[in-house]
Amino acid sequence: MNCIVIEFLRSRKTAGFTLLELLLAVTLTSIMLMLTTSGIISMMRADQESESEITRRISLNQSMDFITDEIRMAKRITVPASGSIPAPSCGTATGVLTLTMPDNSLISYYVNNINACPNAVWLKPVVINRRVLTSGNVVVSDTILMDALTAPATQPACTAQLSGADGFYACIDASSRSATLYLYGRVVDALGNTAAIYPVVSQASTRSF
Repeated sequence: MNCIVIEFLRSRKTAGFTLLELLLAVTLTSIMLMLTTSGIISMMRADQESESEITRRISLNQSMDFITDEIRMAKRITVPASGSIPAPSCGTATGVLTLTMPDNSLISYYVNNINACPNAVWLKPVVINRRVLTSGNVVVSDTILMDALTAPATQPACTAQLSGADGFYACIDASSRSATLYLYGRVVDALGNTAAIYPVVSQASTRSF
């Protein structure tokens, strides 16, 4: 289309332009600019979505590696006991797994659905908390490990005991001291909407003592 406009202008080099011809040239140029701008915006959005997906995948894999490493260092893995997960100041908490370490300290992982929390600084809707207690049940720390988790359309299948909710699940086999973990991360587009759900699955067993 750009060539058409150039050839048209060349053919009118020695002659004057009518108002209609000028309006036609301006209209064609405007259309070309609109198409070019639209293409650039689409490319930028696609690039941002791709970058967001890569970042999310890296974060999920790093979090999964961290949790499975701790499972391999533990001597026992169980479903969190009733009442062992603290009530959050905002949102709803669900226990996923508890690890008993060689020194009898406890590490519990739980999810907190913060979707209804207006002043949340972490990415919604769900975060993973890691809670550490001494052998005497004194709280050492309770920190957020991962954010932007979301529940899948269906929960993962489990032949043992399934625990967790809202994007972080553990299929725990206490007899074999092993667990299959499932993480579901939310990938957002340029407008902040959910573009995809990225799953990560891993299996780990505790140490033999």
